[in-house]
Amino acid sequence: MDHQGLPLVSVITPSFNQGRFIKETIESVLGQDYPNIEHIVVDGGSTDVTISILQQYSHFGDRFRFVSEKDRGQSHAINKGLSMARGEIIGWLNSDDTYQPGAIRKAVQALQSRPDCGMAHGKCYVINEHSQVQTALHVTPADYNNLYHGCVVCQPAAFIRKNVFQQMDGVDEALNFCMDYDLWIRIAQSYPIAYVNDFLANARVYSTTKTATQWHTVGISEVLMTVEKHYGSVSPTWLRHAPHYRKKPVQASPSVNANRTDIPATFGHPDKISSMNRYGDLWAPPLFRITVQTDPSITTLLVKGKAQSTYPGHPLHFPCNVLVNGVAVGTFMASSPFFVWDIPLDSGRPVNQVDILASKFMKDPSGSNRMISYIAENVMPLTAAETAFFKRSQNFFKR
Repeated sequence: MDHQGLPLVSVITPSFNQGRFIKETIESVLGQDYPNIEHIVVDGGSTDVTISILQQYSHFGDRFRFVSEKDRGQSHAINKGLSMARGEIIGWLNSDDTYQPGAIRKAVQALQSRPDCGMAHGKCYVINEHSQVQTALHVTPADYNNLYHGCVVCQPAAFIRKNVFQQMDGVDEALNFCMDYDLWIRIAQSYPIAYVNDFLANARVYSTTKTATQWHTVGISEVLMTVEKHYGSVSPTWLRHAPHYRKKPVQASPSVNANRTDIPATFGHPDKISSMNRYGDLWAPPLFRITVQTDPSITTLLVKGKAQSTYPGHPLHFPCNVLVNGVAVGTFMASSPFFVWDIPLDSGRPVNQVDILASKFMKDPSGSNRMISYIAENVMPLTAAETAFFKRSQNFFKR
């Protein structure tokens, strides 16, 4: 320690082609009223004006350092910065976000008053691309229990003890969206979290941010899997959000009714289905055939449906024999009100043909000549990770 015993705070900024905002980010760090700061910018090899801006701060010596080289993304950059940091406390400020005046001083005071806490966090404004405050994010004091229900920590307003960050092995580089939420949960499992009842940071949201562009395609699926991984289930709060992410049909067949799906669109790989003979109203014929384009990552075919009797009040339960590439893999029960099957695929083959032979079928009561067996609401190829998540969370997919 120096500066009259004040701990050194290392602020890590992952950066890539954010030249339009990075100067404001740096100024918000170096302009803090807390004297013992180092700012480390870990740039991924920007091709815009970022490097020329970073070079303008070389005269700050130990207070400002940067590296610019190709990396594996934001999480990797954070972990690189952690390995470079000399401070006792770590701030994580993205290259388009900013600190409020006095933020670091207030965070240090909170951690000094609570030596048992592994991190501290405070309130956060949402600003637009012109740095105008739009609203405030929903932030509340965090602990392991309430993090189950939502991410109540705003990442730029969080400060972590370096030894705790290192104990967690940094952020999980396998995550592309909610690596911060995952980190808060892991810290909260072992440490209390201090809360600063004041605004510490500004999170910038605009049309091309990750939050705006990737929430539906990456975010919600990572969040659901992260919560389930740590808690063994997905909270009702997160599940209430799920209908907002059912944006497109999960089947690839052009006969699919686009209004009939209840599995989140971010789950699975519908583009891997090259053909299937399901009818347009989702009824499956007695021999239901699905062709799946596979690769080493695709391991399972999820089929969700229901056996629906043409006579109200008469539930159906009947077996279906399943063959994959002509080889029997098991007997699966079709039942009402619903069933969910996870059919194993041969991921070593480029194409898998799945044949499902129903032991019961009936003539379509609508008057057509077709034969029908059960309603196949969803047909979805899954990766191994998605399959594991599905098996631990089947009640979610049976809703």
